[in-house]
Amino acid sequence: MNEHGRWRPYSPAVSHHIEAVIRSDPRGAGSVVLGQVDSRLSPYIIDLQSMHQFRQDTGEKERYRA
Repeated sequence: MNEHGRWRPYSPAVSHHIEAVIRSDPRGAGSVVLGQVDSRLSPYIIDLQSMHQFRQDTGEKERYRA
């Protein structure tokens, strides 16, 4: 969710990567580094436990929806 309260979808490649990480550890995968799939998203990490996306360079935290 962005600062305007709107959901922004990830690309299909990023979505598939997130799903693969969750499938690899269905009991509670920790985090997903989005830059591994899309270099434009390199500052972002998704914390799967809290369902938040963090931007490492600014410290911003946004909600994430599966």
